[in-house]
Amino acid sequence: MKVTVVIPSKPRESLRETISALKKQTYKDFETLVILKKDINVNGVRKIIQRGGLFEEAINEALSEVDGDLALFTDDDAIPSKNWVEDHVSFFERYPDACIASGKVIGRMWKNYPNALFERFNGTKFMKPLSSFFSDYSSFVTVTGLSVDARPRSEKVEKSVAISGVNMSLNMNVFHKTTIPTFTLRGSYNETSLTLIGSKKGYHSYIFEGGEVMHGGEESLSRTQDPIVEKYLCLEKHVFPFAVNKIMGLSSELLKEFIDLLEDGVPKIGLELALKGITQDWNYNQFRQNLQKLWYEIKNKKLDEL
Repeated sequence: MKVTVVIPSKPRESLRETISALKKQTYKDFETLVILKKDINVNGVRKIIQRGGLFEEAINEALSEVDGDLALFTDDDAIPSKNWVEDHVSFFERYPDACIASGKVIGRMWKNYPNALFERFNGTKFMKPLSSFFSDYSSFVTVTGLSVDARPRSEKVEKSVAISGVNMSLNMNVFHKTTIPTFTLRGSYNETSLTLIGSKKGYHSYIFEGGEVMHGGEESLSRTQDPIVEKYLCLEKHVFPFAVNKIMGLSSELLKEFIDLLEDGVPKIGLELALKGITQDWNYNQFRQNLQKLWYEIKNKKLDEL
């Protein structure tokens, strides 16, 4: 199996520790590809300077560059365990119906803000799985385009869309030259976009206990202790229906009906933006520009009352 490890990087100095951990892997036959926002002197890897764009564009560059069977993704502040590559390779050998797998992550996890709406409206028509394909998933995308955790994780291997990008492997026979939607500022749910694309081809996404990665630090694209950034992350995670509609399609009428039930607040603002983008058929750049305007409002504390 031909394997590539991909690390999108700003870059940060911690990248060197990540690369050092990769040199200690039990599985030796892999290439390391680093997608860099600017050049840095690192040895023993293939480097690509990102042509432009944000995190989603970096993922798309990686998907266009990887030429092999399996791509493993991690972050430049993560330390993969010595069995990381071997565990992911073994997983795909055992699960040929898998398009994505995510191993165990040690460290501070991100918040999945739409879970609050799922808990409130669980059992209603708004929180049903987007497709019967996801009926046995512990985490799935709803018919209203929210990525939610339907039940606590309980098995060593589970079908789930709750893929962690810091510990993610892709079956490149499914995803070679695939592109994900480039519509956010911080890349929220880029992994879930991939699960939806894979599902359209009949492949499943899994989480499993092996392939451990230590994710250091407190601040990253998906994790923060800054209340202003946290408010924005909540907003960004509620605009995901826009991408879901682009990939799979969803009912804008049902989404509007759901939005009308919500009180004013950040989740409603995000969902309203998603609905506007759907009904006005915005392209990704138009959507990102409008999302950025809301980010500026949050930074300038114009949404403080919410």
